[in-house]
Amino acid sequence: MSKNKNSMSAKIFSLQAELLWESVPPAVRPTLLCNVWCGQCRTEVEIVDYAGKEKAGDLILEGRCAVCAGRVARFIETSDGRNPLI
Repeated sequence: MSKNKNSMSAKIFSLQAELLWESVPPAVRPTLLCNVWCGQCRTEVEIVDYAGKEKAGDLILEGRCAVCAGRVARFIETSDGRNPLI
C-alpha cells in the first residue's frame, strides 16, 4: 500500500487501487471526487479522508462527506475493458 499523492485528504490505497486511480485522467479525478452521493445530506458532495481499494477489477473509494462527515463511497467502473472516463 502507498500514500496517494493527488489529494491532501487521500489516505492509503492498495497497490491495485492506486494503479486504477492513476489510469483515470488527472482532469477527471476532481469531478469524481466532488460527485459523490451522501445519504445524510441527500445531495452530491465531495469525498474527503478517502481510501481506495479494488474489487473485481473496479475501483472503490471509501471516505467521509465533506459536509456532514458521514460515510460515503464512490464506485468507479474499470473492469469492463472500456474507459468511460476519457
